[in-house]
Amino acid sequence: MTVSPVARTGGRLLLLSPAGRVLLIHERIDDGTTHWITPGGGVEGDESPRVAAEREAVEEVGLGLSLPADAQPVLVTRRLWTWAGVTYDQADYFYLHRTDTEFEPAPVALTAMEQTTLIGHRWWSVDELLASDDVILPPDLGAVLAGVLA
Repeated sequence: MTVSPVARTGGRLLLLSPAGRVLLIHERIDDGTTHWITPGGGVEGDESPRVAAEREAVEEVGLGLSLPADAQPVLVTRRLWTWAGVTYDQADYFYLHRTDTEFEPAPVALTAMEQTTLIGHRWWSVDELLASDDVILPPDLGAVLAGVLA
């Protein structure tokens, strides 16, 4: 019997520093490999992806922010991923937020899964993203960021 993936919607952030660098979270995933991903996560209850992104910014990096009520995503992606034997089919909505500084992230409310997976954080430039052999999600983030900054 084949089990269908669980549909999930996420709100994510492209947190951009004044120098045009984006903050990514380094995570260890279910199969033991690692990837870098933007702050964000699944929509809870009747949240919109925008509100989920705001909540996740506080939880995952300690940054309180308010996106404009009419903020539109700068990118929408879809990905399949698995955790603890469950496969998710997730639509991610990415919102842009410019920070005042390259702050040191200080998570305040990580889930049990995030506590297990978190390795660290790093601010990345477009050139670093484009040159990296690391797994970065979404895979075209360097090109997306270059377009946003253009």
